[in-house]
Amino acid sequence: MALAEANRKFFDLADLYDNEPWKVKADSQITDAVRGRLDWISVTWAKPEPGAGVEGTEEVRLLDYACGTGLISRVLGPYVTTITGIDISPNMVSAYSKHAADAGIPSSKLSAVVGDLFTPEPSSALAGPEYFNFDIAAVGSAYHHFEDVELSTKRLVERLKPGGVLFIIDLIQEPGTDHFHGHEQHGHGHRDPNHGHDHNHERHPHHGHDHGGIPQGFLKALPKQMVDSIQVSGFNETSVRAFFEKAGLVDFGVTMLDEKLRIEHGGRSIEKTVFLARGTKPIV
Repeated sequence: MALAEANRKFFDLADLYDNEPWKVKADSQITDAVRGRLDWISVTWAKPEPGAGVEGTEEVRLLDYACGTGLISRVLGPYVTTITGIDISPNMVSAYSKHAADAGIPSSKLSAVVGDLFTPEPSSALAGPEYFNFDIAAVGSAYHHFEDVELSTKRLVERLKPGGVLFIIDLIQEPGTDHFHGHEQHGHGHRDPNHGHDHNHERHPHHGHDHGGIPQGFLKALPKQMVDSIQVSGFNETSVRAFFEKAGLVDFGVTMLDEKLRIEHGGRSIEKTVFLARGTKPIV
């Protein structure tokens, strides 16, 4: 089965988990982590302070790629003026629009389409100017489903305006890489690349599925659609920096959530450390 089809089948089911208590808590943890790091992400937000209006502010455009049910759009929605969600799954796009409406995001501010930017020849439906020059492109907890992270990052960077930011949220690969050394980097987050220990777990494109770091008992409890769609169990700082910089991004920064996320399926659970990473598309 082609990976794109495996991903579509999994994401067609993913909305079923949104109301599970573990998922509600995980979403809350991510929301707090992202909103607590708006300055670190380093976008000129439309609404930088709670209670401030967006009227009269310059346009701030968000691309939420692999948008799923729209958590990232809901988290960043108050701080941008327009949101475009793209997902490979028609069911996810429908769920995304419903969740956005339930969250009070006006339809005039948001649009969502079915699409895939990572095919050899991206669809002409995504070639219009409305799909380029974003201030921020965000990918929440989907990079570990991408078959070729270098190509994926390059394609997302193409959609940014000069000075725009790529922002991703994903899992740290275990065992041996369940931490980033050092403290959160402020500003643009320069870090010593020697601090990223990879222990031979660095993710390269085209290497196939790598479920290392996921206990077999938990793996067996996962739906087959999910197992088929997972390319890698996570990343480390060294590998993320590498594919960001190969795509031409600068001012790389990475930080992680203070508390692990608990994921539950089939009566089993696993705790994973989540990281946030950002990089800027050069102006020249």
